[in-house]
Amino acid sequence: MQTLHICWLLLVLIVGIACVAGAPLASPATSRQRRQIDLTLSADHNDKDDETELALEAIAGLWSSADSRTKIDGSARVVHRASGQLESGSSQDWRLGVRVVFT
Repeated sequence: MQTLHICWLLLVLIVGIACVAGAPLASPATSRQRRQIDLTLSADHNDKDDETELALEAIAGLWSSADSRTKIDGSARVVHRASGQLESGSSQDWRLGVRVVFT
């Protein structure tokens, strides 16, 4: 059940990032720009602590100025940690971020 819950959350995260990245920020008369979404899936296991971590991160360029000197990127990250020890169980961590770059 917990695995199904995590898969559902990851799917919602990916669809949400895709919707935000594809939403037009300017008037409809302007031409649509292609957007790239970078997805990173990672897994890490620590034998010493008997802990496993699964992470999914999505990064998308949300906006760029006409001269491409300023841009806004959005990111979302979901981390799930599971421990083999009965007393600690598992935990989840959600992070959303926005990055503004001036060049």
